[in-house]
Amino acid sequence: MVPREIPPELQVRVVAAAIAVLVAFLLLGARLWLLQVVHGPEMRSLSENNRIRLVRVPAARGVVYDRHGEILVDNRPAFDVVFVPEDAHDRRRVLRNVAAYLDESETAVHQMLHAPTKRPPYEGIVLRRDLDWRGVVALETHQLELPGVSVQVGPRRYYPFGPLAGHLLGYVGEVSETELKDGASEFRAGDLVGKASLEKSWDAELRGVPGGQQVEVDALGRRMRVLQEVPDVPGSTLTLTLDRDLQEAAERALGDAAGAIVALDPRNGEILVMVSHPSFDPNVFSRGIRAEEWRALVQDRLRPLNNRAVQGQFPPGSTFKMVVATGALEEGAVTATTGVSCSGGVQFGNHFFRCWKKGGHGGVNLHRAIVESCDVFFYQVGQRLGVD
Repeated sequence: MVPREIPPELQVRVVAAAIAVLVAFLLLGARLWLLQVVHGPEMRSLSENNRIRLVRVPAARGVVYDRHGEILVDNRPAFDVVFVPEDAHDRRRVLRNVAAYLDESETAVHQMLHAPTKRPPYEGIVLRRDLDWRGVVALETHQLELPGVSVQVGPRRYYPFGPLAGHLLGYVGEVSETELKDGASEFRAGDLVGKASLEKSWDAELRGVPGGQQVEVDALGRRMRVLQEVPDVPGSTLTLTLDRDLQEAAERALGDAAGAIVALDPRNGEILVMVSHPSFDPNVFSRGIRAEEWRALVQDRLRPLNNRAVQGQFPPGSTFKMVVATGALEEGAVTATTGVSCSGGVQFGNHFFRCWKKGGHGGVNLHRAIVESCDVFFYQVGQRLGVD
């Protein structure tokens, strides 16, 4: 049987088809080599991020006590709404649903989303801090409509006595973009740090060391289980010389008046009381102060954020007489029995300095001059003491 010859036209087509198949396999092989060899580590990382996440666990800040061991600043558990944009295919729809369930404007939620300028992929963005129980129920019961959204429990700074010693204790707030750019590598976007007074001055000691969790998530970004965990280290505790009972009594005594009260232990200089009024509630900052609340504080003509005890500039008045008396006794310029005649004023140069009491106090010694606050006595003692 004579084999049948293949027509030349068909031979060309067969060769062309074979070449096309060969090129296709070469391209497929090159693509597989590119994905598995060249981009293999990157693809494996993306795959792991879709299933396994590293979650930072914030540390509880240290507790602050008064001199008798009573808690002035503590922590309490709070619910935060966290959003991972990479887990949501339709971010706008998800954020619209979140805004509806939280009774928040969609614009405000979008502003929170764009607040951090830099963040690692798959790191959550806090949309709402200290969510109430009604909000928790609303989000948890609609999880299928909210891919990438989760409710996480974390420590929240708590000031059990509200405005009591607010200026002294200070407050915490979310780390700012400026603080993140200052090279403070221990900070991450969303961290809470000390912003004023004691919370700021002792931030490094109070902050603690964050922990971490390796968690497995599903396709919606919901946590399935914890694979590994590094526990956080709480911040150091701090004990103040402040006396809460005395602080409370001083604030009641000041009432609604604007002013300051400071009480020291004369034996060692320890601060027992430091009151500045009007005050503010640090809990407002801890949960995340709203724009209208901040405006009310900064526009208040009484300036409640100013600590009058240390920031106010006031003439010392007769309180400075104690400084003059102490200096004169130490320098030997006067003794306890030194007497001065007060006739209602004294002439210094071209000016006549009057005593507060018309007609004067008559003859006074150091003790009587302090008791009756005789201006003339301390004018003359100051002259004896000299400017140096």
